[in-house]
Amino acid sequence: MSAPFRILLADDAAEMRALLRWALQREDGAIEVVGEVADGTEALAQVVALAPDVVVLDLQMPGPPPAELLREMAATGVPIVTFSGFEPDLVAPEEARLVALHVPKTTDLPLVREAILSVARGG
Repeated sequence: MSAPFRILLADDAAEMRALLRWALQREDGAIEVVGEVADGTEALAQVVALAPDVVVLDLQMPGPPPAELLREMAATGVPIVTFSGFEPDLVAPEEARLVALHVPKTTDLPLVREAILSVARGG
């Protein structure tokens, strides 16, 4: 078996991070959550420190505004999956192209997991 994909979760709601962690890690060992953060500033620091394969990012958290956060996050080269109640096109129209995939928070968790795996695999 190959090494699991390393995922960083960035959401200011602890309950959402716990739910995502459970959904991502509960099956075949394909995903390892390597870190969890509750604000954009810490997300930027941890994406550099941990070098995850994908960052799962809420667009409305304390820290830099969404446009700035997406620009700085994209500069790290780590693919961004936004998992948010806000569409990237609406909160950061110029930077929305930097997002590998947007998944609305209303999406069923098995589909969220598959979407993140798809991005991690380069899809």
